[in-house]
Amino acid sequence: MAETVDPALQDPEVYDVLVLGAGMAGLATGHALLEDDLDVLVLEARDRLGGRVHTDRQFAGFPLELGAEFIHGERAATWRWVDRLGLATVHWTKLDDSWVRLADGRRLTMREARAVSPALDVTRTWELPEVPPRPLESFGDYLRRVGFDRERLDYVRRAFANAAGESMRFLDATATLAYLNATDLDGLEDYRIVEGYGAIVEALGVGLDIETRTVVNRVRWGAQGVTVTTDDGREFRGRTAVITLPLGVLQAGDVTFDPPLPAPKRQALAGLGMGPVAKFVYRFAEPLTPDEIQAVYAAGNPPMWWSPSAPHPTTEAVVWSALVSGDGLVELTRVSEEDALERALEAFRREVGRPGLRPLQAKLVDWSADPFARGGYSHVRPGHHGARELLAEPTPPLFWAGEATAPEERAATVHGALLTGERAAVEVRRALERMGARVVGEDDGAATAGAEPVV
Repeated sequence: MAETVDPALQDPEVYDVLVLGAGMAGLATGHALLEDDLDVLVLEARDRLGGRVHTDRQFAGFPLELGAEFIHGERAATWRWVDRLGLATVHWTKLDDSWVRLADGRRLTMREARAVSPALDVTRTWELPEVPPRPLESFGDYLRRVGFDRERLDYVRRAFANAAGESMRFLDATATLAYLNATDLDGLEDYRIVEGYGAIVEALGVGLDIETRTVVNRVRWGAQGVTVTTDDGREFRGRTAVITLPLGVLQAGDVTFDPPLPAPKRQALAGLGMGPVAKFVYRFAEPLTPDEIQAVYAAGNPPMWWSPSAPHPTTEAVVWSALVSGDGLVELTRVSEEDALERALEAFRREVGRPGLRPLQAKLVDWSADPFARGGYSHVRPGHHGARELLAEPTPPLFWAGEATAPEERAATVHGALLTGERAAVEVRRALERMGARVVGEDDGAATAGAEPVV
């Protein structure tokens, strides 16, 4: 008896896989399917690849990250690409190379500050009492309940919560504690790619069929496959589709799904948040700190500054960037962009003791104001632990990837996005095989959700 094949598989105008979004997850999905005998099309709204990874090569005279900047840890999946491409990296030793402003106004190195103020060790050791979180408890409420005083809460806000992309009252206690228990923050080292993340973006895109400046606004899906409509009226048809759009874009309703997504998927989207995150970037004519000081934990707003110039000592100009999120960003951006840049700069002047300091150039990159991002990165809202796993669940012919679908310990990271793209490629490959498509790539299962990368 002849093998039954879905008639849609024989339609030359139908792609095997449509990938929505050419950020790191979308590019990883497409790249993982390159070896298969499949027709894959990646649709990207921007005029560039990378999404929230954006390496600028004009502002500073060296590769400057306007979005994601660091490799977090020595086992991150990103290292596979660093090694494959022969890229150089620089270790950011925050313990030795930071200034910290204490509550009493003193400015010390991080090592000195931890010697005189044990509260500063909280975000390194996270020695918390064995008190379980309550079902709807925020991380901020949990820390207050287990006895964190004002000094420790303030430092958690300045260091951990700001980097987490949202204020502590919006972070689910259960999910945050799961992350802390699964992550050795004391041993978690950060690295910069000297050539910039853009080198990996470019490599991932090689060989892919990508349509840029293509804004998707409707996805029709069902047993017959997927039809994607763009804002200029074009249509693309696929047997399957991988949705890698940022969480904020999905939540904003910028893309309509017809029929609506099933209730568990809608619940997952409602259970996650996309915090406001921005970078304030300044280029100065001369060094502002001793060579060994690469970061400043400030008492004011912005609370966190670092110098991306450190890996590029031969450049003439010096760049300092501030990462701001949550309430701090809302406060700074209530005014015009020009005034916001000046307010942040005034805070930096106080930290480095340079009252008349003027930059050669300044730039505000507000990811929450970007229509194709609508935020920095995802977090779990109080009472919604498990939402990431729900969002990651396939709803054939739709499959899901992106940092918001990564396990908690890898969410909100580049390597998390990469792994979810690889996981989605495995899921799509299996689905197409069940439909009768000929897939020549091997499904080795190495990229299943939660799998530890081999580096």
